This record gives sequence, C-alpha cells and structure tokens, in this order.
Amino acid sequence: MDNREDHTHEILNVYPPRTEEEPWWCPQYGNVDIPDTWAFLPAGDPYVTRQAKLLGPHWVAKKHARGFNRTLGIWVPEENIEAALKQAEQTKAEREARRAVGRVYRERREDGYTKRFAEAIYRFLEFAPKYDRLARRIAREAAEHSTVVGSERVGRTSRLSLEEKAELAARAYIRHKHTKYEDRLEELTLSGLWIEPDDYLHREAKAAAGEEADEFLQRHRRQR
Repeated sequence: MDNREDHTHEILNVYPPRTEEEPWWCPQYGNVDIPDTWAFLPAGDPYVTRQAKLLGPHWVAKKHARGFNRTLGIWVPEENIEAALKQAEQTKAEREARRAVGRVYRERREDGYTKRFAEAIYRFLEFAPKYDRLARRIAREAAEHSTVVGSERVGRTSRLSLEEKAELAARAYIRHKHTKYEDRLEELTLSGLWIEPDDYLHREAKAAAGEEADEFLQRHRRQR
C-alpha cells in the first residue's frame, strides 16, 4: 500500500479500476487502495452480505452501467466474511423453516383475497338465478386472472376499492370472452392497420366491445 490515507474505518462506494495497474476509486477521496486484510464478497447472497456489513466498515463495489450503478459486491475484512458465512450456516435450517412458514402464510392470504375478489365480482354481476353457474364461472376466472401477484393487473392495485376493481375485472373479462373484441383486434392486426394499443382504432374496438358488454350484462341480470 502506498501513502494514501487509510479509510478502513469508513463505509464507502468504490469503483473498479479500468486497468490492472490503476487503483480503485471513490467519489469522496479519489484513488483508494484495498486493505491487505480485506477480501471481496460478491453480490448474490443477501443474508451473508447483510451480516458482513453489520460486523463493521465495508466498501460497496459498484460499476457504472447504462443509467444506473450496478452493485458488484463488497470489500470487507476477511474475518468478517468468515464470520458471516459461519452465521449463515448455523442459521440455515431456521431461516429455511421461516421462509416455508412465510410461503404458506402468503399463499393462504392470496387465496383468501382471490376468493373475496371473486365474491365481489359475483355481487357486481347480479345475474338471474338461471345464470348463476355462468356468474360463478366468470367471477372465479376473472378473479384468478386479475389477482396474479406481480401482474400489475386491476386486482393488484391499491388505488381503487374492492368493488371498483371487481367491476373493472368483470367488464374486462366479458369484453374478452363474450364480445367480438378479440375478433376486431385480430382483423386490425391482419389488415396492417394496427399501430399502438392506444390507437384510435383500438379505442373504437374497445368502445364497441364496452357496449356489447353492457348488453351482455342486461341480458343476464335479474329483472329490476
């Protein structure tokens, strides 16, 4: 190590050298030398990385990417990596058990939400008794489609009430399954006129399907 100041007591963001002869670099101090007693812990195991960070100072290795900085791992005292790996091994069974319990809890919670969502759709449909089986099927399939975790579909939004989401999900399902909406979209695609999802032709097809969905609801609902 040369005469550069020792920053091993600090937490820094450091960037790799461009060549083997150049040192690492950080925004605060410029060129820095990796301490002889430190080692590199690659990113990949969040638990080990977190434990190593908790044990003391560390330098986060980053690399410039397109529009953001990618984290490569951390430089940290070698003994802290060994301690973090030992901690990970000792707690592995316990952590796996907690994850299994968490998965079961999330699955039950999601299953309960999907059922509540289906019931809300069923109430919105308000079909006549002779169409009850159809209403149940629409409610179930629309709910399952709309509540997929990570799908960003209407069932996952938190900006609307359950009733508002149920209506949107039901109308979308009917539009796709019980109107000529899909046929119109296919015709637009085959004709070469299809441009963008918000194109006026698409809006016209969606509006026409909306009217057909209203008629579908009126035909199957209770007499008022």
